[in-house]
Amino acid sequence: MTNITWPSSLPQVIRLEGLSTKRKSNVIRTQMDAGPQKARRRYTAITKEFTGSVVLTEAQRELLEDWYQNMIGDGALRFVMKDPQTLQLAEFRFLEDYDEESNDGLWIITMKLEKMNA
Repeated sequence: MTNITWPSSLPQVIRLEGLSTKRKSNVIRTQMDAGPQKARRRYTAITKEFTGSVVLTEAQRELLEDWYQNMIGDGALRFVMKDPQTLQLAEFRFLEDYDEESNDGLWIITMKLEKMNA
């Protein structure tokens, strides 16, 4: 597991309201000339996608931006944070750049993350 961690001064769990998850398919199906399809596992470990958000102040948003760019290489590197479902520490990686939306002086940051080895 990586030693890069989610910043402690940011919310430690992405919001559960509006949180969505998607488990990646791990099955390959092969159509046969006759009879049912054959199916087998593709990998021994798969990832799980999480889409959720955190609400940040301007100072927290700036911290996130700096951490994202300088600590995890614009989202390329893995990091450890709490799994929003189990609250256990797990390894994640960004699937794409996060979105920022200003709302009454706060920032809603929406992220699409990939939980490694789910």
